[in-house]
Amino acid sequence: MSKVNTALEDNIFLRYLVIIAGMTISSIGVNGFLRPAHLLSGGVPGASAAINYITDINIGLLTFIINIPIFILGFIYLEREFCITSLINMILFSTLLGITQDVGQFIPVKDILLQSVYGGILSGIGSGLVFKTKSSQGGTDIIAAILKMKINIPVKDTMLFINILIVSIGGVLFGMQLALYTLIGMFLSSSVMNIVKDAMNNQKSVMVISKESEAIAKEIMHELHRGVTFLEAEGAYTHERKKLIYCIVSSNEIPKIKEISLKYDKKSFMSVNDVNEVKGRGFKEKFL
Repeated sequence: MSKVNTALEDNIFLRYLVIIAGMTISSIGVNGFLRPAHLLSGGVPGASAAINYITDINIGLLTFIINIPIFILGFIYLEREFCITSLINMILFSTLLGITQDVGQFIPVKDILLQSVYGGILSGIGSGLVFKTKSSQGGTDIIAAILKMKINIPVKDTMLFINILIVSIGGVLFGMQLALYTLIGMFLSSSVMNIVKDAMNNQKSVMVISKESEAIAKEIMHELHRGVTFLEAEGAYTHERKKLIYCIVSSNEIPKIKEISLKYDKKSFMSVNDVNEVKGRGFKEKFL
């Protein structure tokens, strides 16, 4: 399988610029919006915030301590390079959380719904940017990575489950109303993280039925440099046998596929579907 290199993978300076930017955004989401409203964020920062409310121990220090056993599991089950990078990131994130602990006093937003919405969105954007560099902030990201690689559970599903557990604990400690607002923020964070993580890496599966399948397939391979597979098809009503074209392309290549199909056959039939994951030559494999 060939690997498509990106600027974020090749340029270490750019990579860490994006990582630090993502962590800073997440830290502002947590300390600027969620904590002032006594809402919990997702993952380890959320658990740290809950303990911080009770003990007043620095949230960055708590995040670092809770991460220690999680990273032990990470080094057992995950790639060493990923864990080392994530360990560095976790230290950076813990530091940024500690530095920005009081940033909420500079953000004059007191509406709990706005705080839950924008805190969740900022947390999701930050986490998504870090994931996009093929790294993580540590914590429950490590647990999610283990489950994704071992049993293919999507990252967003694992994070949502862990966050619901944190919400339940928060509901017991701080009351059901705060727990429900926390759930709004966590849902938005999980959804936004997934969007940012996979941005500009969307694939579609395309099926084209036409009498001119040979010509269409040839031009797709020539113009887009994509592999094409012929599937034998038969019309249920006419019993006419045709070659069905099947290929995987990037979403921005769909207009060109349509143009090629209509160029050779104005009556060609096309179906376009979302693809969750693609592994193979010519495509960048999604990270987690």
